Amino acid sequence: MDVIVNAVAPDSLSADFTVTPTGGMFVLGAHAVYFPDHAICDPATSGYGPDLWDAPCTPLDQPISFHAEVRKDSTGRSWVDFTPAVRFVPTTDPNKTVWMMMKAGTDITADNYKNFGMQWLPSGLPNQTVDESLTDSTLRSFVDLQKDIVFRRVKHFSGYMVGADVAVTTGTLIDVVVAY
Repeated sequence: MDVIVNAVAPDSLSADFTVTPTGGMFVLGAHAVYFPDHAICDPATSGYGPDLWDAPCTPLDQPISFHAEVRKDSTGRSWVDFTPAVRFVPTTDPNKTVWMMMKAGTDITADNYKNFGMQWLPSGLPNQTVDESLTDSTLRSFVDLQKDIVFRRVKHFSGYMVGADVAVTTGTLIDVVVAY
């Protein structure tokens, strides 16, 4: 598996990276994305948008380069923007899904875990979030109480946000994972 990091900013808040058809893990600061092999739809033929997330596509058979930027709003919520926007090969096989993990930036506990979730930012702006789990339960968020990480499956790239009170206002489905 190969994810090639081409450049990382000195503050580790932005990077350029290339994902090969064999996939791999990309880490930027406290956040990460896991790409299984042949998980990226060919952007030249697949299209992009909510009506296409589950549409069949041809997997990309060559490397693709991305730019990622970590941003934070005044309340401490983090988000990551990815360009170009792409979608991932639809599958029901959990071993073939793309996963994103984000550090919450605050303690997640047994008392507050339901307040955390990961949401899509279609415009790249933190005040315009979409809770995709309301229409697709496979996109529910999970929290790791030991590591204060929120993670979930993603069906496409653009921007994603994690933080406290993201889930409370939208009703995100949250599951707890306790890692030892």
